[in-house]
Amino acid sequence: MAWAFVKAGHRVPILVDASAVTSVTKGFGWFNSLVRSDSTAQDRAALPDRERASLTEQMGVPLEEIPHQYGEYFAFLKKLGVNMYGNRTMMLLYNIDPQQVASEVTPISLKEMVELFHSADRIIGY
Repeated sequence: MAWAFVKAGHRVPILVDASAVTSVTKGFGWFNSLVRSDSTAQDRAALPDRERASLTEQMGVPLEEIPHQYGEYFAFLKKLGVNMYGNRTMMLLYNIDPQQVASEVTPISLKEMVELFHSADRIIGY
């Protein structure tokens, strides 16, 4: 949906909130102390072939240009101008070091989240 909004000329910020902050964090959670990883859960989660085919059809882009994993998709959206933020308070609650968050995601405070929501003309939960 973010891609379609960008294509239609809208400014699109994405806020990764609640437990979703764990999906943009490098490593394997508590298991990370045993096995280090520079990838996030989104990097390891494939975009289903049906979704990729649907994006090809709806966005008018060849299949080979559609990202293969959700991490690639986040990077793709970032290149399109989508700003991505992560709730720093939730990172604290999940014991996530903000330095371990995907480079596409900027950790922000509750005050900054209020400003983000206040400046938005629409808010879509997903």
